[in-house]
Formats: sequence, C-alpha cells, structure tokens
Amino acid sequence: MKDAAPILTPTEPASAEQVLALPGHLFFIETIDVPIDLEPAEIPDFIELSLESLAPFPVEQLNWGFLYSTDAPTILVYATHRDRLKQAGYTELQSYAWVLPDFATLTGACFPDETLVTLQSANNLSLLLFDKGACVPRTVLVASLEDGDFEHALEELVANASDLTQGTTMLRVRTGAIELSEQGLAIFNQESADDSHSAIEYGAWTTLAPTEAQLWQSDVRSADFKVTERNARRLGSLLMRITAWAAIFALVLVGIEMLLLASQAWLSTLDKQIESQRTAVLTIEDKQALMVKLEQVAKNELRPIAILDAANNIRLKQNLGIEYDSAVVEGENHITIEGKATSINALNSYTESLKQSGQFVLITAPESITRAGKTTFTVTLAYTHLNASAPVEGPTPPAIKAPTEEAPI
Repeated sequence: MKDAAPILTPTEPASAEQVLALPGHLFFIETIDVPIDLEPAEIPDFIELSLESLAPFPVEQLNWGFLYSTDAPTILVYATHRDRLKQAGYTELQSYAWVLPDFATLTGACFPDETLVTLQSANNLSLLLFDKGACVPRTVLVASLEDGDFEHALEELVANASDLTQGTTMLRVRTGAIELSEQGLAIFNQESADDSHSAIEYGAWTTLAPTEAQLWQSDVRSADFKVTERNARRLGSLLMRITAWAAIFALVLVGIEMLLLASQAWLSTLDKQIESQRTAVLTIEDKQALMVKLEQVAKNELRPIAILDAANNIRLKQNLGIEYDSAVVEGENHITIEGKATSINALNSYTESLKQSGQFVLITAPESITRAGKTTFTVTLAYTHLNASAPVEGPTPPAIKAPTEEAPI
C-alpha cells in the first residue's frame, strides 16, 4: 500500500525513562518466511540481508525492527528511512529507553481463535491479523488518521486485507498507558474500544510485558546502538547491584560497630562495678582464707604449741647448741625449722633425737650449709601427737587364794 504523508509532530528530547511509540504509518511492513534450518541467533543477520533486497535504500540509512517467535513460521519486518523520522520530528531516539512502532505494543499477545485486531492510536489505525494461538501477527496494515475518520480508514484497511477469512473474530483495541518495570522493561496497557468481547475471553492483550529480547527485536534503532546500549544497561545494572550490596555491607558494618561500642560501654560499666566491689571482695577473701585455716585446724587437730614444745624440749635436753631462727607450723601438723647448729654432728644428733622421740618423722632430708664454723639448717618434720603416758606395767602380783574349809577328822 502507499505510504500516507507524514504528520509533523515535533518532539522534545525525552528522558531515558520513557518509551517512544512511533506512528505505524511511517514504516513499510513485510512478512518473511523463516527458513527451516535457520537458528534463532541468525535471525537479525537474515533480516538485514533480506532488507537489502526489499528496501530501496541502504540498510545503514534505515531504522528497522521485527516481531518474531520461535513457534511462528514467519517474521514481521518493518523499516523506515531515518530522514522520514526526522521530518516527522523524531530526532532524539537515543534519549528513550525503547523506541518502537505503536503496533509493536501488542508484542506477546495471543488469541484463542483467528482474530483481527484494530489498534487505534492518536495518529493512525493499525490492522493486525493473528492466526489461532500465534503470538506474531500474520499481517499488519496501517492507515493514517489525518481526518479522524476511523470507520472510513477501517473499511480501506479491511478491503486491502486479502487474506481475511469468513468468521474471523474482530477485536477493537485502543493504545493505553505505557510504563516501565523496576528492571526497565516496557509494560503496555491496552484498552478495549468497544464491548464486543469480555476481558475474560480476550484478556491476554490487556496488559503485555514483553521480555528484554522481544523489546530489543522490536526496537528500531541501529544494531550498533542497541549492542552498545544493551552492554551499558547491563553494566549499569551490575553497578547498581554492586552498590546495593555495598550499601547493605556498609549498614552491616555500622551495625557491628554500634554493637562493639555498646559492648565496650557495657564492659566499662562492669569494670567500674567490679572496681567498686574490690574492697568488699578482698575482705571476703581474707575472711574465707581464715575460715579455711580454721577448718583445717579443726579437721586435722593442729597442735602448733604442742609441736613447738615437743621440738624445743628435745633441743634443750640435748644441749647441743641448736638455735631456732624460725619455726613454721603448716597443715597436717607439719613443722619447718630453720636455725643454726654448732656443727654438722650436732645437727645430726638433734635430728636423730627427734626421730627417736616417736613424735617426729623427717619428711625430707635436712638441708644444711656450714660457713665460718656455723652450720645453718632447714628441716621439715611431721608431728604425731601422743596422749598422756599410760602407767608403767610391773610384774603381776600373785593371786591371793581364799582359805578353804577343812574337812572334819
């Protein structure tokens, strides 16, 4: 069909958060059969080669895109000359997130029966013929709505659609709001232009969210731009994720630091409480040590005075010139004596007397050093307390016999 004259609608440079839906009548549209042995990754190169034979202009001067599904036997290809878009006022295509013709807003729509969809936008009317269960239209025809006569434009489009069959369901759709998801993907909201079909029966077209791959296919900007922009968006998304994780990590570090500060303050408070209670604790420890000693005395029957008396009595009886410097009585009736002796022989005689007394046992061998005629010594003894001496046993006196009564003579 012949292209209608372009409507000059100058546009302002848009932010990268917007989606630009170009009027469909600015494009020429063709349907190409997909070769059986063609891989999905080879589709863009195949379309570019096909455009070289279909378009009267070099591919480098065209803005083109396509609608394709792996289960469809055909590809819908559309293209327009860049100068034509500029004449229509669309000069800042790189400023948008997505740029595609308005009929591509039905990307992903599927219908249970063969359906003829009329898509009405502000500038033109599109006629899309969907086969049963197909997600890519078999035919797309577009007419400009310069005079606003929708019915006349529809009659012309239907007359030019030679592949329509009887009984084809018709659905009238009006372009609605276009939004962006959190991932930056376009979401197309369509509205029914009449009440011929309920939303339950034909609800697949009301809200369409094409995948990223489908949006890049339908985008009409150059292949080089799309490759660069896709890489930049992926890098930006990666940086955003890294920044988000870094922020979370920073918050975790701040939380840990706050916990450390709180724990340090708590420990400081505990240290102050411990320091304030130190005097009372030391007093309790001293009392407890005294109690332990008293318990040891009570348990082991310590006799420090008896020990010193016994050792000193032996020393005085021997008269060997033994002098005590110190005498320490410990648990279990042990005594450690440090002192001086006139000679090593005197020390040996004294320790021997202690052993023979029956009250002392040497725990370790005496340690002694003799200098300048004086012998200093250290001896550790174990003491055994003896009870009061029992009376000395003498010979047992003979038993006195009781007188016996004589028998009469």
